[in-house]
Amino acid sequence: MNFYGIEIDYDLYKHFLEFLTDGEIDALFKAITTPPPRYYVRVNTSRISANELVRRLNARGVPAYRDEHIEEAIWLPVQGPFRVPTARKIVVVDKKAAESVMVGADVYAPGVIKTERVEVGDEVNVVADNGVVVAFGVAVANSDEVLKTRRGLFIKVEKSLYKAPKIRDLPEYAEGLIYSQSLPAIAVGHVAKRLGVEKAVDLNAAPGGKCTHLAQLGMRVFAVDRSWSKISRLREELKRLGLEAQVDVLLHDSRYLDRDFPRLRAGLALVDPPCTDIGVRPKIYHRVTYKAAKTLAQYQLQFLKTALKIADYVIYSTCTLTYVENEEVVLKSRAQTLHLDLPIGAPGWGCETCRRFLPHIHNTPGFFLALLSKG
Repeated sequence: MNFYGIEIDYDLYKHFLEFLTDGEIDALFKAITTPPPRYYVRVNTSRISANELVRRLNARGVPAYRDEHIEEAIWLPVQGPFRVPTARKIVVVDKKAAESVMVGADVYAPGVIKTERVEVGDEVNVVADNGVVVAFGVAVANSDEVLKTRRGLFIKVEKSLYKAPKIRDLPEYAEGLIYSQSLPAIAVGHVAKRLGVEKAVDLNAAPGGKCTHLAQLGMRVFAVDRSWSKISRLREELKRLGLEAQVDVLLHDSRYLDRDFPRLRAGLALVDPPCTDIGVRPKIYHRVTYKAAKTLAQYQLQFLKTALKIADYVIYSTCTLTYVENEEVVLKSRAQTLHLDLPIGAPGWGCETCRRFLPHIHNTPGFFLALLSKG
């Protein structure tokens, strides 16, 4: 079944129908194909206050606003949709690149799938690999060189479907004052702050959004991930944010932390495991089956059970929307769910103390959040 380019099989459709009407499913998937109207960043409060950062951005003509509920969160408006001008030449990019370009990012060589012969100064349309035109731009490099080296900037985007702030271009980014992060993800740190713990373990730490949030709040964090490339990126973020001293980084499969580090204990563990990513937006297209969700749920439960062995509290979160990967995983863990005291989002499906963020209702990415204890 196809909803605006989001393909799910019939079994997954029936799974959603247990909790949503057909119209709600349609609205949810339509929302996923567009960016949220607010682009959120987390303020690195170890270096600057949210008020001071907003004042600094506004003084330079960058519109920025404090979030109504979370102290470390500020947002910048996303504009669009716009009409994309037509060009004579096209450059085809992969899904990940297209989803960035549609909100105003430039085209870099690694994301290019194929291109017509393009010279510096040529006008082009940037097209996703499913044929959706996402932007109009001008080449700043020759296509022959780009395809040969696979490095550097290729197309400077001048008009995209939407326009989001280019956070990485801001001096505040280079100074380590901000971290690009969705509001629901920032809420994880907001919940953690209220627990009053001193030490935390992040079982799925890269690229570092949640563990750096805990670190800036003064917690000592043991950050674990099994991918060397992800660990390298995490270290870069820690250095940029000036939080290296607060975080110990380990390359390891965190499902086995309790076995391999039997003395490891913490007041809090974060579990944000691989999932079907249905809540991430904007999406050019996406394909998910019920079987894939069930398989991932088994994997997610392994992380969660380990976390419950080493920490007093566990925050479980995902960027997906299936019941089987969220409330059902929490239920199977046999942990006690605690009240989040979170003023945003909505109660979980059959779990009043859990929290869900639904794109078509809350204008955020899709997200799930639960606070657990051993009981």
